[in-house]
Amino acid sequence: MDNLQVLKQIKCFILDLDGTVYLGKKVLDGSMDFLEILGEKNIQFKFFTNNSSKNAKFYVKKIRSMGYAAKDDMMLISNQVIINHIQNTMQDKKVFVLGNEYLKSDFIYADINVVEEDPDVVVVGFDTSLVYENVSKACKFIRNGAVFLGVHPDFNCPIENGFIPDCGSICAMITASTGVKPEYFGKPSIHTLQYILNHTGLKAEEIAFVGDRLYTDIAIGQGNDAITILVLSGETKLQDLQGSDIQPTLIFDSLKEVKNALQEVC
Repeated sequence: MDNLQVLKQIKCFILDLDGTVYLGKKVLDGSMDFLEILGEKNIQFKFFTNNSSKNAKFYVKKIRSMGYAAKDDMMLISNQVIINHIQNTMQDKKVFVLGNEYLKSDFIYADINVVEEDPDVVVVGFDTSLVYENVSKACKFIRNGAVFLGVHPDFNCPIENGFIPDCGSICAMITASTGVKPEYFGKPSIHTLQYILNHTGLKAEEIAFVGDRLYTDIAIGQGNDAITILVLSGETKLQDLQGSDIQPTLIFDSLKEVKNALQEVC
C-alpha cells in the first residue's frame, strides 16, 4: 500500500503548535491552508501543545490573531491532562505549583487545593518567570516526601532564533538536587493518549499526531496504533532519525506538504 494511503483512515488530526503551526510569532508557511483543507473535507482536528507556560485560552486567542477562527473546544493542553489526573486520583491532596500564573490559575479554576507550604504534591511546569526561592522550596518539599509531577518532558522550546530551556530542563535541575525523578504528563505520556481518546471518542488508529519533536509528538505513537506524522519545520532534522528508536509513520517538510498529500489521496 502506498504509505500516503494511511491518510485516508485518519478521523482526527492532533496538531502540535510550536514548530508545527507556528514558530514564536511567525505562522509557518502553509499552516493556515492546511487547517482550511481539513475544514473543507470535514476532517476533525484539535490543537495540543505541551507548552504549559500559558493556558488554552491564551493559545486560542493567539491562533485567532494569526488569522484562523479557532473555537475554544479545539484547544487541548498538557495543563488539562495533569489537572484531570489530579482530580481523578489525588482529589484531596495539597499541591504546590512551580509555574507561571497561567498554569496556577488553571489549577485554582479546577478547584485544586493549591498551597505554598507543606504540600502533598509538587507540580512543575514551563516556568518562564523561574525564581530560585521557589525551586528551593520545591526541592525541600520533594525531599520531605511530596510526590513530584512534571507537566511535560520537553527540554527545550523552539523560538524564532533558537531554543529556550523548557519544563524538562527545570525538572532535571530538581532531580539533580533531590535524586527524585518526576512522573511526566503531556506528550508522549499514556495520560495524554488516554485523555485524547476519551475526549474524541475515537480509537488510536483513527488519530494522527502531527508535530516536530521525536521524543514527544512522535513517541506518543510508540506501542499503540496511533498514526504519527513528523514535520521538519521545527526541532527535528532528517538526520536525527538515523539510529533513533522512535520513527514516525510519515514524514513531511511542513504542514503545507501534508496538505498537498491530503488533496492527492482524499
